[in-house]
Amino acid sequence: MFVSLTRFSRIVTFILVAGFLSSCSSPLKYTERNKSGSTSSSKPIKTVTGNPCRSPYIVKSGDTLSEIAYHCKVDMKAVARLNHLLPPYIIYLKQELVLPLSAGSEEPVKQVKKSPKIKQETSKGEVLKAGKKTVNPQPIKIVQVKSKPKDVTAKAISRPAANKATSRSKKVKSKAWVWPMHKGLAYKYRRDNAGLSILEVYGVPGQKVRAVAPGKVVYAGNGIINYGWMLVIKHANDYMSIYAHNSALLVNKGDEVKAGQDIATLGATGNTKRPKLYLEARYQGRKIDIKKMLKR
Repeated sequence: MFVSLTRFSRIVTFILVAGFLSSCSSPLKYTERNKSGSTSSSKPIKTVTGNPCRSPYIVKSGDTLSEIAYHCKVDMKAVARLNHLLPPYIIYLKQELVLPLSAGSEEPVKQVKKSPKIKQETSKGEVLKAGKKTVNPQPIKIVQVKSKPKDVTAKAISRPAANKATSRSKKVKSKAWVWPMHKGLAYKYRRDNAGLSILEVYGVPGQKVRAVAPGKVVYAGNGIINYGWMLVIKHANDYMSIYAHNSALLVNKGDEVKAGQDIATLGATGNTKRPKLYLEARYQGRKIDIKKMLKR
């Protein structure tokens, strides 16, 4: 009788121990919570791609407006509008260019202070269920466009060095430029929305176009939309003259010209149907009223 009770107690003890061990074999479940007590969720984080360049952008040697826009991932025309530049977008070394926030924006970049970093705290001891595999998300491939747009803008040029006798910012006296064509031809001054005038001279294709002042040819070509065959001459003290709609160019980029020298022939190239010369004046890259520059 005593032996039977001993065996029975051993069996009961074995059953209890086995039950306890089986209950201990199931893993404990932990739920990650943040400080507020709510459970965290793995929502994707949105990223915003903006302008990688600082504003203002300082023009370097060899830069063109189109290359700057391509490198900084912004629209070239937006950069031109923000900086009051007109074709062929002449820029100067060390010139400061205001850049838009992104390719689809014309709002200039604002320098903001960096916000302090916030430490993210998570609970420790997260245990995965037995037999459950972790899944690593596949990396997203970023494809970069290698091809660059065809450059039709003028490269950055150096401003003339200042000397003791003449300051770089000294303006040329009014009525200092010579008339660009034969004085017997019809002409007209046209004003833009800002009230600045350009000159149009009408004639017969092939008639000679003359340089209004001595200088150096910094652009010669037909790569600017609507302007046809065009010349840009850089004069002293940051002045420039632009000659558009020509039928032919008689000088090349880099040539030095004199006032009154034949530089092109009258034409109707670009967005004009009537043979004419389009003449524009600029000072430090910005359009000015040409009527104040020409003497007749």
